[in-house]
Amino acid sequence: MEETTRAELLADPSIILDDKELMESLLTATDIKLGNNVVDLRNVAMSRLTHKLGELEGTHKSVVAAAYQNLLGTKQIHQAVIELMSMNNLDQFVLSLKSDLLKILNVDCIFILVESPVGLESDLLPTHYNPHVQSVIPGFVNTYINQGNETKASKIKLRQATSATDQLFENVSVKIASEACIELNLNNNVTIGMIAFGSSDANFFEPGQGTDLLKFFACACEKMLERWIT
Repeated sequence: MEETTRAELLADPSIILDDKELMESLLTATDIKLGNNVVDLRNVAMSRLTHKLGELEGTHKSVVAAAYQNLLGTKQIHQAVIELMSMNNLDQFVLSLKSDLLKILNVDCIFILVESPVGLESDLLPTHYNPHVQSVIPGFVNTYINQGNETKASKIKLRQATSATDQLFENVSVKIASEACIELNLNNNVTIGMIAFGSSDANFFEPGQGTDLLKFFACACEKMLERWIT
């Protein structure tokens, strides 16, 4: 070894200690020198610590990524709610469902369904709002959200697309691969509705994802719709 290199290493041993590959090579060389009948516990400990460090780094990256996604999701919902608050009538609301809200929330479609008695659909909602805001028969919302599974009834579902999804979003230009459905309660539960988000990404909405932000947005939609739907 050259004297200058040796002097640098003696002056700053961290040059070696901070180099993971170099340290592993030195420990491996030590094992070879000791022979097969001797176990260097330092090398064993180093291997285990390296493995633990790798796990901790992976966990750290996952936590940071999750925190970033949560922050991004919160920002999107806040922007969407501000967009809602700027609406002055149902026409503007429907127009936003077709354009601005899609861009803000990064989804491919947003539909709102409102239950109304048979024969009175047009009295509640004009038909020209279809399919973005449409009337459905009483009981449809619960049936669609739970897909007939009454044993695990819920007011919100995140899942991959089903055959029913294809029917609901049949007029959308892209193939919907996942959806989020949230029940709406208008005018103190007098009117039941649902807001459905559709995405062409099969992993965009999945069971187990947090739903607090979607619920918040749904509540904001309820308050706005109550102004125009009675």
